[in-house]
Amino acid sequence: MRKSKNKKLAKAKADKYFSEYIRLRDADSNGITTCCTCGARDHWRQMDAGHFITRDRLATRYHEQNCHAQCRLCNRFQGGHQYKHAKHVEDTYGREVPDEILELSQQTTKWNQTDFELHAERYREAAADIRSCKGL
Repeated sequence: MRKSKNKKLAKAKADKYFSEYIRLRDADSNGITTCCTCGARDHWRQMDAGHFITRDRLATRYHEQNCHAQCRLCNRFQGGHQYKHAKHVEDTYGREVPDEILELSQQTTKWNQTDFELHAERYREAAADIRSCKGL
């Protein structure tokens, strides 16, 4: 694992690889994903990894059930459609999961540079695995 120069860079690297992992996870074998809130379809590289609970909440920032492929319009310009995203989480994982994620998001979490570096490495490897399995 390569060390980042500082905590901010380590966090950015973890975000990059987590986003790539989520978008690849949600893509089909042709690399096409479906927006979890509006149903738009596009190549995984053209989509965002949208969070049901904003990534400002560190406890759920890298929570895989909190994040799904989302079109850029919904995620960036229409506020993420939190209600629709919650419905997607409920339909995908179960009725209680949105509340569990919301509760988890309220926890105070502090991570250091090493924590972010570990997340970056984990999701870099996971994205590479998906890429090779799906041939993307």
